[in-house]
Amino acid sequence: MKVVLAFDKFKGSATAQQLNDAARQALDRCEGVHAVSVPIADGGDGTTVVLAAKREGQWMTMPTMGPLLQQAPVTAQYFLCDDGTALIEVAAASGLALLAPEDRDIMRATTLGTGLLMRDAMEHGATHIVLGLGGSATCDAGMGILSALGTEFLDAAGHHLYPSGESLDKISHIETLGIPQIVRDCRFTLLTDVDNPLCGERGAARIFAPQKGASPVQVEQLEQGLSRVATIVGDAIADQAGCGAAGGIPSLMMHLLDCELWPGGPFVLKQNGMEEALDGADLVITGEGKLDKQTLMGKGPGCVISMAQERGIPVAAICGMIAEGFDYKQAGLTAAVAVSDGLPLDLAMDTDSTLNRVASAVVNLVSQ
Repeated sequence: MKVVLAFDKFKGSATAQQLNDAARQALDRCEGVHAVSVPIADGGDGTTVVLAAKREGQWMTMPTMGPLLQQAPVTAQYFLCDDGTALIEVAAASGLALLAPEDRDIMRATTLGTGLLMRDAMEHGATHIVLGLGGSATCDAGMGILSALGTEFLDAAGHHLYPSGESLDKISHIETLGIPQIVRDCRFTLLTDVDNPLCGERGAARIFAPQKGASPVQVEQLEQGLSRVATIVGDAIADQAGCGAAGGIPSLMMHLLDCELWPGGPFVLKQNGMEEALDGADLVITGEGKLDKQTLMGKGPGCVISMAQERGIPVAAICGMIAEGFDYKQAGLTAAVAVSDGLPLDLAMDTDSTLNRVASAVVNLVSQ
C-alpha cells in the first residue's frame, strides 16, 4: 500500500517537515505500507523552509529592518540556492508575528526590510527570487521593497515619500532611474496564499487590514491609497487575482519589475514533486492546523485534495481542529480527524505531543 503524506504546518505547534517526518516514521513501522512524504506550503510563513528542503544551497542570515522604523532591527534568514535562486519570505522581515498586538501600526508598517533581504540576495549572486507573500504586517503595496531596490516615490511637490500605507495616496511620480542593473536583470516569482484583488470589497484593505490592526477609518484611508496605486498600475494588474496579497505587494512589483504571480500551493507542490509522488498511490493524507472553508480556497491541503481527486485517489485529512459546520465529505475527503479538539491550549500547542497524536492518527487511518 502506497501512502502519500502531504502535511502543511500546524501554526505555532509543528512545522510541515516535522509533521511529515513523524507520520512517515510511524508508517515505516507498519508492515506492507510504503510512505512517501511531500511537505507542503502555500506561500505563507514556512514556505521557504519547505522549498529549501528540496534544494541545494545555504541559509543566509542578516540583520534587517522590521515592519516598523522605530523597532530594533530583526535578524532574518533566506535560502540561497546553488542555481542562483533565492527563497525569501515577507514574514521573515515584515511579518505580523514580529509585532506585539499593541505595537501594530499598519499605516506606518513597511516592507523595506524585505527589500533589503532581496537586495542582499542579489548582491550574493541571486538572479531569481521566489518571494512568499503570506504573514505580512503591512499594506504598502510593495513601496518598501521597491525603495530598497532603488525606486523613489515622490509626492506632487517632488518630496520623497516614506514607503508605507499612509503614503500611498500621495504618490505623484515614481522614479526608477536608481534601480541598479542587478535588480533589472533579476526575475521574481511571487507566491500568494490568497486570490484577492488589490481594491474593492475583497481587496487588500477591506479584507486584510483589520486583521493587522487597522481601524475602520484607516481601512478607508488605505483603500483610497490602493485605489491610487490601481490608477498607476492599470486594471490588468490591479484586478488580477492575488494582487491584493500582503497589502498589495504584487501590484507595484509587477508594474516595475520582471515578475510572475503564482498561487503558492500549486507552485510548492510542483516544485516538491507531488505529481510524481501520486503515481501508484492508494491513499493521500494531508492536513494543517485548522480545516475550514479557507482550506479549499488556495491553501496547500486544498490543492492536495484537488490533485488526488483528479486521479481518483482517496484523500483523508488530519488537523488540529475542524471548524464548526465544515463538511469534510463535501470537501472531497474520505475522513477528517482533529487531534487537538478539546485539549488544554498548552497541550494542544506542544510540539512533541502534537507529533505523537498525528502519528497515531495516521496509523489508525491506514489500518482501517
